[in-house]
Amino acid sequence: MRRDSVNYTTINSAYILFGFAILYAIISPMFYFLTPLIGFCFYYLAMNFENEDRKLENILILLYITFVELNYGLFIFSFLLFFLLMYNLVLKPLKESIIDRWILKIIFILIAYFGYYIFNHFLGNIFNFQTQGISWGYLVFIASDLFLVFLLL
Repeated sequence: MRRDSVNYTTINSAYILFGFAILYAIISPMFYFLTPLIGFCFYYLAMNFENEDRKLENILILLYITFVELNYGLFIFSFLLFFLLMYNLVLKPLKESIIDRWILKIIFILIAYFGYYIFNHFLGNIFNFQTQGISWGYLVFIASDLFLVFLLL
């Protein structure tokens, strides 16, 4: 009797990328030049948040960011809360008013890193936890995320 072959159409490329992203998130705290991709994920979510075809990718990105939060010692689900607050208040009007995509990429990544840092610092003050300070590494993370966004998106 012959067995059925494996149906590879059920394996989505998003699952493979998610697996690589989790491996990357495990390796990134060991090497300081590897960015946690917060700005990259923030920009992708901001541009595709209401797109029904990208729902799986958005969920996997939020899972990746939650893993990064745990890995870097940030407040859990703070990125999700920050993104939901910023999307309706700032990102949606900016997306509608600014036509140039490259300016929008720069603004969104700056909002992602500096806004997320301020939001985590705010949560740290509320819950009386020590938060990490800004160092020159933030500028490296911003520059590398800008490079990746301009290169890939």
